[in-house]
Amino acid sequence: MTSLDPLCVDVYAGDGRKDWRAFCAAGAPWHLAMFKASQGTYYAPPIFGDERRAFLDAAGARHGVDLFDGAYHYLDLALDGAAQADYFVAAVEQAGGELAGTLWGMVDVERGGQRIRNPSRALVEDRVRAFAARYQQLTGRTPTLYGGELLRSVGVTDRLGCGRSAIALYGPTLPARLVTRTGTDLAHLLLWQYAGTGPQSPSQSLPGYPLVAPGCGRVDLSAMVLPGGLDALRAGLRAERTAA
Repeated sequence: MTSLDPLCVDVYAGDGRKDWRAFCAAGAPWHLAMFKASQGTYYAPPIFGDERRAFLDAAGARHGVDLFDGAYHYLDLALDGAAQADYFVAAVEQAGGELAGTLWGMVDVERGGQRIRNPSRALVEDRVRAFAARYQQLTGRTPTLYGGELLRSVGVTDRLGCGRSAIALYGPTLPARLVTRTGTDLAHLLLWQYAGTGPQSPSQSLPGYPLVAPGCGRVDLSAMVLPGGLDALRAGLRAERTAA
């Protein structure tokens, strides 16, 4: 399995507690853990901080070397994007803040759970750009834009102020045309979510890649497809710290 891309687990409060010591002890290709930190301006599950601290404790000195964490915010399109960035950053700060081995904050833009049923392209772009600008103002970093069907359906053409992308796309390949339709390109793609836990997720979308993570069970899984792999990730995070 060490020949696979570095793999990332994506967990939220509904997934329950995880055995992060088992995850960290498993080694390659398991290198990243993303946690849902907040949604809108009204939801920040306490389990986020508990689970993140458990992961950091298990990672120890390997954090920032071959184990990395990250947090994401589920964007509510009915609310101001900048206010949601404030809420997200506060949730992350309460859970220990962004550390040397912490990935860029991620803004999750999906259709499920939205109070606005058919958002326009202008609305999506406004909310994401406002979130990205405020997050950068607060942290000095550009967020990562996560999305799939919704971004493609409204016709976004760029990353909306975000520095890189993560996309949900189930299937055996990663067609460049669909990446482009999600507003990004392969050079700026950080994560490819190839498996999920919802009914739309196939039983095996990417042959040879696992559907169950050690210590975590069946959760959303992504391959890190950032050009240059872990070396590029470490270098990018280190360059930010040097510049700061």
